[in-house]
Amino acid sequence: MGNSIVGVEVKPLAMLHDNRGFLMEILRGSDPIKQDGSASFGQYYLMAVYPAVIKGKHFHKLQYDHMCCIRGRAALHLEDARPESPTRGMRQVIVFGEGDWKLVKIPPGVWHSAENTGSEVALIVNYVTREYDRGQPDEYRDHFDKSEKLMPWEPSAVG
Repeated sequence: MGNSIVGVEVKPLAMLHDNRGFLMEILRGSDPIKQDGSASFGQYYLMAVYPAVIKGKHFHKLQYDHMCCIRGRAALHLEDARPESPTRGMRQVIVFGEGDWKLVKIPPGVWHSAENTGSEVALIVNYVTREYDRGQPDEYRDHFDKSEKLMPWEPSAVG
């Protein structure tokens, strides 16, 4: 089992540099880390997390998240809440962002929140496998949110 929650995947990302700048490929429709491997599309969005803020402790019942911190540094705090999972109750922290480029896949049933661990705004892009439905959101929240400095749990694995 190791130190990872079952279904959480991390894809290291590489930058291609030249004298004009750089390019970093994050996700392709055919990428194995993509939940179904198809070229279907849900939704992309950009999220900003201010310094010393932890944002959004929640989980989804249906959707997969694929997050990449493109500016600053952040820590994803995860906890497996799936009843049938062999890693149920396991906590994990994944640090990513500038200098440590990663794409992180979070399966349904895993609590997650993003903590800005740096001194500037952290920008996180997220590809989700379902469009957000304001009438029936696939989002289940804990009361913990916003600007509390510490997580309401201590992670059991950091990676």
